Amino acid sequence: MKFGDLLEERKDTIVERWVDAVLAAYPSDAAALFRKQQDPFANPLGHHVREGTRGLFQTMLDGMDRERLRTHLDQIIRIRAVQDLTPSQALSFVFSLRSIVRDVVPEATAKGRFKTDLEALDENIDAVALAAFEMYSAMREELADLRVKEVKRQVAFVLEKMNQGNEGQVG
Repeated sequence: MKFGDLLEERKDTIVERWVDAVLAAYPSDAAALFRKQQDPFANPLGHHVREGTRGLFQTMLDGMDRERLRTHLDQIIRIRAVQDLTPSQALSFVFSLRSIVRDVVPEATAKGRFKTDLEALDENIDAVALAAFEMYSAMREELADLRVKEVKRQVAFVLEKMNQGNEGQVG
């Protein structure tokens, strides 16, 4: 059996564990709720994490199409960029896929049979991590710009109100 066939065969288990790794950054009671609630409207975060990880893993199996990769990463990274997580907390889930694959597919490390395939997978994981970091950084920058614009808008509003008040006193 080929390495890709083993990954495909055990994809559901790998993705379930990967979802758990993504949700590990959240408090345990929230993570339990995100895992349990399957309704995408009642639990959009859990839904995006499940869809994103499944799509990412399938994209890795299918050859790493960059557009598909970015689409699936966006489902996870966009949410994490607005939350109060450190960059390492927000992105460490990508690297957790290495140990998950090695746990779920122990044949991967046995006797070096799939050494080349495992190295290729690790390179793909690194590529996903780099893309995730770029997306996360861009989204955090966009968020910071929005905050600055909002503060400027609020200051301009306050100054305008102060000027209106001062106009009535001059005279």
